[in-house]
Amino acid sequence: SPSPSPSPPPPLPPPPSPRLSLSHPILCKLETCRPDLSRFNQIHAHIVATGLFHDVFAASRLLKFLTCRLDPPDLRRASLLFSQIHHPDVYAYNVLLQAFSRVPAPLCLLRFYRDLLRGGLVPNEYTLCFLLAGCSRVLALWEGKQVHAHLCKMGLDRGGVHATTSLVHMYGDCGDAGLALQAFGEMRLRTGVSWSAMVGAYVTSGWLVDALRVFGEMTRVGVEPGNSALVCTLCACAKLGDLAVGRMVHAYVAVKGVELNVTLGTSLVDMYSKCGDIEVAAKVFSMMPVVGVGSWNCMINGLAMNGDGTAAIDYFGKMQRLNVQPNGVTFLGLLNACSHSGFVEVGAEYFSLMTRKYSLVPSLKHYGCLVDIYSRAGHIREALDVIQTMPIEPDVAIWGALFGACRMQGHALLGELVGAQLVKRLPHDTSGYLFLSDVYASSRRWDDVIGARKMLLDMKMSKVPGYSSIAN
Repeated sequence: SPSPSPSPPPPLPPPPSPRLSLSHPILCKLETCRPDLSRFNQIHAHIVATGLFHDVFAASRLLKFLTCRLDPPDLRRASLLFSQIHHPDVYAYNVLLQAFSRVPAPLCLLRFYRDLLRGGLVPNEYTLCFLLAGCSRVLALWEGKQVHAHLCKMGLDRGGVHATTSLVHMYGDCGDAGLALQAFGEMRLRTGVSWSAMVGAYVTSGWLVDALRVFGEMTRVGVEPGNSALVCTLCACAKLGDLAVGRMVHAYVAVKGVELNVTLGTSLVDMYSKCGDIEVAAKVFSMMPVVGVGSWNCMINGLAMNGDGTAAIDYFGKMQRLNVQPNGVTFLGLLNACSHSGFVEVGAEYFSLMTRKYSLVPSLKHYGCLVDIYSRAGHIREALDVIQTMPIEPDVAIWGALFGACRMQGHALLGELVGAQLVKRLPHDTSGYLFLSDVYASSRRWDDVIGARKMLLDMKMSKVPGYSSIAN
């Protein structure tokens, strides 16, 4: 016989009145309990069973637990819980937007924002800050401009410090320093965070001299630069090779007693290394109270860049003895050190070690370094074997390293084959034609030289003159 139909579930109790506060016993338990789902499930069940879930504040606290207290956040369950709130307010939306701004999900953010507007709610400054943060994370410039338009409609484009600072951040992260400067220039009130955002925007966009100029203005108007501004300025100095300004920043850190945390200390090491003062870089490294893998990488790469491969290998040995886990950047530095110092066997061993011991997958740059190691040492057969067996398509730099070895060793035929490979694989790139031209010239095949050069002229290509960015 058919089973009886189940009885309908009892209706949820009516919402409590008056509005809850954080002092409510169940919310106190939610705030103080350990961040795990088993305890949360108990509190969640109690809130639903007693009808407290009808209070949007109580529901928002549950939402905040899932998005802020849990590590990692449970965004799937948070979305489900949010969908069960009958009339979410701006605070509830902000909790959800803040959570989704930390993950690459800009479409989710915009969808939630659309629902907020359709619900007749008025977004506040924090709503737009979370939207802009989400756009920054995925470099969504077009969507960021739309949020900017809403910000202007609300009148927050001049008076809202948090929102306008977020605008500067967003435009800077998306590489549009011009719009970042426009937003910065329209601010009525600028905080240290706003100035730091503008310095960072210039650095991200590659306007390095302007970054140093803004940093100078910042200090002249009496705004103390925070950690972010100092790090961005040191990054600009490193890229420009401006040791003088880098030393001034270091002096400021020392005089003001700024904490030498991992990020700031590593930035100083990187700046001194790239500006050629490896001794001071090592001194700063030794003074850092906490050293991360990035700090070790800066020292190893700095030593490699400055031609001291032996010291770079020694630092890696110290790193291993301290059980610091290396990463792909570590091995790039080691392979570069071996290439510049002629350590062929050691370089090949490091390349093997990164996969055998540390389970790291070599990138195109790692293969390029290995080819360069063999090519510089004249081991053309080994370099060619690497190219023929690597699982990634070799780029111009790898073929160029092999071609250089062919030219040094007088292997004109192989050099011609390398040039032909470049022309075949990269027909719109100048490198293959330039390589072929040089091979033909070394063999005195002038008709072929003319032919290769004619191809360059027909494609309106020419050699790009080299230059140095190091300040004289």
